[in-house]
Amino acid sequence: MTQPATRSDDRDRRTDGGFSLLEILVAVALIGLGLAIVAPNLSALMPSARLSGSGKELVSWLQTIRSEARIQAKRMELELDLDKGRYRIVWPPEERLTSDQIILADADVPERDRDWIDLERDVVFAGAGDAKEGLIQKGLYRVAFDEYGFSADQVVALQLESDPDFVWSLMVRGLTGKIETQESETGEILRPVRVEEGAF
Repeated sequence: MTQPATRSDDRDRRTDGGFSLLEILVAVALIGLGLAIVAPNLSALMPSARLSGSGKELVSWLQTIRSEARIQAKRMELELDLDKGRYRIVWPPEERLTSDQIILADADVPERDRDWIDLERDVVFAGAGDAKEGLIQKGLYRVAFDEYGFSADQVVALQLESDPDFVWSLMVRGLTGKIETQESETGEILRPVRVEEGAF
C-alpha cells in the first residue's frame, strides 16, 4: 500500500528542476556588469595589439634578412613604402625570378604590386631613417644589410592612424644586428644618434 504524497515531497520535487527567476536575473546582471567593465578596454586594446603585431612581424623580417645576408654573403634589403604602409624583400639580382616566371606564377597581380606585405589595418609608417640622413616620412626607404650582416644604425617607426600617439619604434643596431623596440603612448619616436670618430 502506497502512502499519499505530502506537501514537503511536492516542494522537494519542484526545487530539483532548475533555476529560479531570481538566480537567472542575478546571473544576467553579473554578465552585463562584466561586459560594461571589459568592453571599453577591449576597444583600446585591439588597435595597440595590431600595432605590436605589425612591429613584431617587421622585426622578424629584419632579422631574417640580416641572417640571409650573412649566410649567402650577399647584400640584402628590406624596402619600405612609407606612403602605402607596406614593405618587401629586395633579393639579390641573381635570385630574382625572370619576368616570364613572375607572369606565370601570378598573372592577375600587376608587377608593381607583387611581393609587397601590407601592415595591419590602421597601422602606418611614422617614418624611417638613419642618423646621417634623418627621419623621412614619405616615399620609399631601404634598410640594407651588407654581405657580413652589418648596416648603419637605422630606425623604423610605426604608428596607429586612428591614434598617432601610439608609436612603435624599431632601432636597428648596425654592428650587432640587435633590434631594440620602444613603445610610446605620447608619439615619441626613437632617433639614431650620429657617432663621430672620436667616440671610439
